[in-house]
Amino acid sequence: MENSKILLFLAFCFFLIAQQILSVKSEKHPHRLVPALYIFGSSSVDAGNNNHLNTVANANMWPYAIDFNNVRGRYSNGKNLADFAAINLGLPSAPPYLNLSDSQRSQIATGINYGSGACGILNTSRVGDCLWLGQQIKYFTSTVKNDLPKQMDETKLRNHLAKSMYLLFIGLNDYNPLANGNITDRYSGPDYADYLLDEISKHIQTLYDLGARKFVVQGVSLCKPKQYDQEKTVKGKVLNCTSRYYRDKLPAKLSSLEAKLKGSIFTIYDNYMLRYNMQQNHQKYGITEIEDPCYVSSTNELCSDRTKYHFFDKWGHQTEVSCKVAMNGCFNGTICTPYTLFQLANMHINHKQ
Repeated sequence: MENSKILLFLAFCFFLIAQQILSVKSEKHPHRLVPALYIFGSSSVDAGNNNHLNTVANANMWPYAIDFNNVRGRYSNGKNLADFAAINLGLPSAPPYLNLSDSQRSQIATGINYGSGACGILNTSRVGDCLWLGQQIKYFTSTVKNDLPKQMDETKLRNHLAKSMYLLFIGLNDYNPLANGNITDRYSGPDYADYLLDEISKHIQTLYDLGARKFVVQGVSLCKPKQYDQEKTVKGKVLNCTSRYYRDKLPAKLSSLEAKLKGSIFTIYDNYMLRYNMQQNHQKYGITEIEDPCYVSSTNELCSDRTKYHFFDKWGHQTEVSCKVAMNGCFNGTICTPYTLFQLANMHINHKQ
């Protein structure tokens, strides 16, 4: 009898120890690293908002999403950057805002995607109808003021917003002459970068005022690695890859915002570094073609093996495998600096600041 009591006691002790170990593991490596992921941006993250708009810039057709159960709206053959960001953070993919009814919007607390293809930081950077950054943030404001309060009280809401992650993957269309109305001709390269950075800073301020604290901002650059520092003269005018100035000036702008917006933390998703990394290491990822697109729309030809391509179409949209490489590099590599996505997710935020 005494032996059986001792065995029961030892079994109970082992159970408590096991529970404690599991608890520690859960605290160190939680499945869900942040409460929610809120997405702002253009086609690299759009998950279907443009399906609801009057624009030729949409991905609501074959062969987009051919490897994603044909769920149209993503400018890729499968998952996009926003999807892999969510996966790495232990979250479901954020649904596109315009896909949701009012009742659905008031039931979602793991994030929403406001991204819209062919849009920019500026309201004038667009192809057809789209949700420019200001409009995306207006929709997010409605989420904060009208939808989330139906699920949580004010204290929980502040905590939720402060711990959540905010991706701003936008700015490439502001450098695209097909979308920006050649506005860059009216500025020097550095002056236009300053203009865009001032504009995106205003939108970041709005997000901060609503409760956002953890930001991932795209370091815009359309420059190919070999073009980055090159200059050429055409008809007496010195030309270079002007989008480099935005990328070069972004770190200082975000540092000044961190100093101004108490409790905020920023990291940069560097799409130029992705292009450089892909050029140097693409074979490591099984990618053999880093220049030509998988899908040639002019002939309606689609490559047979999408995992071998960096670009999916002629507009520079990435394949699913390329998006996965990019966000894995952001999560635990060198694509996002000065913090990885994992580090940013685990940083403590005081929501009272």
